[in-house]
Amino acid sequence: MDNLKKYIFQLTFLLTVCLVIGYAVFKTALSEYYFSLYPYIVVFFFLLGGLTIFSMLNAAKKEGRKYFSTFMIIKTIKLLSILVAVMLYAVLVGENTISFLLTFFVYYLIYSIFEAYVSMKLNKNENEISQE
Repeated sequence: MDNLKKYIFQLTFLLTVCLVIGYAVFKTALSEYYFSLYPYIVVFFFLLGGLTIFSMLNAAKKEGRKYFSTFMIIKTIKLLSILVAVMLYAVLVGENTISFLLTFFVYYLIYSIFEAYVSMKLNKNENEISQE
């Protein structure tokens, strides 16, 4: 449970910093590209990140094939969620779609780097525990 709190805190901090920087950039240099649902991208990745971290921590407790199966299910659900969110925005909202897609992609990259960091930390902790 301590790991969950630690990673959720790190995710919250990372996304808050990105939100503030992104908002400042949109309101100053790129004001014509700002779209009203910008903050919801951050909310989306926070929820997705929280669920992914929780699932990864639970998956790390499993062995071999079960871990791999759970990990692949998490990845599939994550990618489908992202595709659905992007398609819904494009079809239902359509406000500055290119700006939305580029911003979403940047957040996806940042989130993916964070997720890889969490995954490496979990694997390192599992290896240390199994060697004892």
